[in-house]
Amino acid sequence: MSKTAKTNIILIIVTLIVAFFAVFFAIRSDNLLMSRSSRGGQNTPTLYVHGLGGSRKSTNHLATIASRDGGNRSLVILVDKDGNVDYKGKLQLDTRKPIIQVIFQKKFTPVDKQVSWLHEILLRLRDHYGFKYYNAVGHSTGAVTILDTAAKYDKDEDMPKLQKFISIAGPYDGVIKLSSMGTDNYVDSQGKPMIYSESNKWFPSYQTLLNDCKNFPKDVSVLNIYGNDNSKQDSDGVVSVASAKSLKYLIGKRVKNYEEIPVNGVNGQHSRLHHNIFVDHIIARFLFDEN
Repeated sequence: MSKTAKTNIILIIVTLIVAFFAVFFAIRSDNLLMSRSSRGGQNTPTLYVHGLGGSRKSTNHLATIASRDGGNRSLVILVDKDGNVDYKGKLQLDTRKPIIQVIFQKKFTPVDKQVSWLHEILLRLRDHYGFKYYNAVGHSTGAVTILDTAAKYDKDEDMPKLQKFISIAGPYDGVIKLSSMGTDNYVDSQGKPMIYSESNKWFPSYQTLLNDCKNFPKDVSVLNIYGNDNSKQDSDGVVSVASAKSLKYLIGKRVKNYEEIPVNGVNGQHSRLHHNIFVDHIIARFLFDEN
């Protein structure tokens, strides 16, 4: 064999070896990215869900502050009145701590419909990006939607698993204007309300949530933020303190961690709860502090 032929064979072998390792490390890199997402690490998305009558503006401030404190604004998911989904923005597999806003374009949509649509969104995020875990922040009705989605579909094998849940002014035991009891309710030390709210056009009954939450995932850290605007109603003007605190009786004993934080005074008003510095920093620390 000539010297030239030997040289060519050596070059081919070296090329094949280099190509093999290039493919190997490329696959390994992709798997590492996927595993980070799978374990609920740096690539775990945080979904923001607004309340009844809300819009993109309702969670814009929260998303903006979160992007300054460690997250990356990535997607806005728009859901029309028929449940059709449109995506705005860009999300890469290696995006660190992606922030996703979910917007129901029909502002007044019953919780049961929102639950069905949010479930579909989570399945699509898993299919498209490989997310096996997610965090969620809900204001008002959005918090109820997140809760009931996780409770109803946690046993679905394809469903991403909730890791951190922040509830802001969640009306779990009714909204003042839609409830005959108004603010004439209270909860005991376990968060159990004296009066259970009935179902209506927009919300499930408290008993329904109680039944659903028997299947709420256990490996979740929960932060319940509620307001009292000091108007002598023991409420934030829309949701009573008792209604918001009744989340504890639904899931407090099931989950990994459960914490309540009251916000009093002017900043404890329903709409200000998702738009004030105190709440901003509590949420950012809960979501993004490495621990």
